[in-house]
Amino acid sequence: MAQKKTTFYLAVINSPNITGIRKLNKKEFEEYFSQIVKLEQFGNDEQLYKVVELNHIDLTEKVIHYTEYYKGNPPTIFLDLSIHLMDINRLILNLLSSIRSYLDFTETRLKREYGSESDEFKLFKLAQSKAFDENFEYRFVYILRNYSQHCGLPTGSFQVKNKVNYQKLHFHLLRDELLRSFDWKKLKHELEMQSESFDILPLLEKTVVLLENINIQLNEFMINKLSNHGETLLNLIMECQTEKGFPCLLKISGNADEPNMEVKHFPYDIISRTTGVKMNIKVNK
Repeated sequence: MAQKKTTFYLAVINSPNITGIRKLNKKEFEEYFSQIVKLEQFGNDEQLYKVVELNHIDLTEKVIHYTEYYKGNPPTIFLDLSIHLMDINRLILNLLSSIRSYLDFTETRLKREYGSESDEFKLFKLAQSKAFDENFEYRFVYILRNYSQHCGLPTGSFQVKNKVNYQKLHFHLLRDELLRSFDWKKLKHELEMQSESFDILPLLEKTVVLLENINIQLNEFMINKLSNHGETLLNLIMECQTEKGFPCLLKISGNADEPNMEVKHFPYDIISRTTGVKMNIKVNK
């Protein structure tokens, strides 16, 4: 019976061929593997913010679409108006939900992984508190998410205004309806100071800008923290430049006649961001 053993390599895959570059000991393999996982996790954590971006893009594009639709044609056809209002409501709800999910998940993740006294957690909370304390738009949108959970998004109305050389669509909410159907707590006085009917779109736009700034601050901190891992993995990739293909970590286990292979690819995009080095992996055809 063939003897079972496990070997580890820095390797290059250029399908269907796999070329070993250097044999690794178990400790080296596990260390490099762990560094890859940490960079991958950073990339995965970013996906939730990208959902915010995508929902914001969807809303912006739909607003542009309806602005064109109503150009020269006031929104008076009830059926079209009703459908379009529902569509905008849907997109706003999606955006509100993704904003709150990003904030709640990021706070929970940082607290769980690094602790409530960590620099990571404190940076995020400080940036979030600053945005909340200094901007009515952020406060309103943040609490509007709670409103939408309990009351649904309030009925809005379209208004298309003619500007110089262009038209602009507004999506108005009714101040008194908001005040009557929900406890806004400390925000109540500020909401009472708004116009009887006010446009929510600029408030959402400002909130997304503030949220982007929060995300940038956190990402810059995390990228700097992960830079050593990025440099280590970049050096491994550079070792593989004698061969064309995709550098990887390779674990071979089991019987020699029926080996099991575990391949771990390098997260090139995150390595580039943590090191500032752009990579172009070439593969033979």
